[in-house]
Amino acid sequence: MLRMSLAGAEARKSTRMTSAHALPHFADAQSFRAFRADPAQWLGSALDIARSHGLDVTSPHVFSTGTNLVVGLGDKLILKIFPPLLRAQFVSERGSLMQLAGRLHLPIPEIVAEGERDGWPYLVITRLSGTLGAEVWPQLAEAQKERVLRQIGETIAAVQRAPLGPLARIEPRWDAFMRAQMQGCRDRHTRLGLAPKFLEGLTTFCATPRR
Repeated sequence: MLRMSLAGAEARKSTRMTSAHALPHFADAQSFRAFRADPAQWLGSALDIARSHGLDVTSPHVFSTGTNLVVGLGDKLILKIFPPLLRAQFVSERGSLMQLAGRLHLPIPEIVAEGERDGWPYLVITRLSGTLGAEVWPQLAEAQKERVLRQIGETIAAVQRAPLGPLARIEPRWDAFMRAQMQGCRDRHTRLGLAPKFLEGLTTFCATPRR
């Protein structure tokens, strides 16, 4: 009798814990952004996901930048949780990491675990060392910025040389995506404060066919 009572108590405790760490549903991006901006509302759920994979949660670090829920687990791993309305980003990131593994000259994150909680897909990936470009960019000299931009271009070229594999089935199709990117290129970089010397001729450059 006592054993059955204890079992019932544990079941109720488990139900309460699951309910406490449930992730909500959002109908629009604005509601999700407000939710993401307050880690107190979702960090418990993120740590519960990490614990379910046996991962260390003693020193989590919430990343305020980015689009999704992102938590550093120590200095080795990153947990990224995608809301259902951004599931396409999960599919794209997962597929890209799998397809590019071992095909680039620089390290990329490796997938350690994946799953879904309350309709929210997530990835646990390895954490790369380094500093966010946005943090060091303002301190770089012009020559250093040009060198970084050249390295970024070389990396983009290497990515584009990799075979598409299953990524070919992801919408939007590449031609439609690139057309939209080129159409909004100048406006976006103007808004982000790109130096005028780089803005000059940008529209013409984007519209010029490449071989």
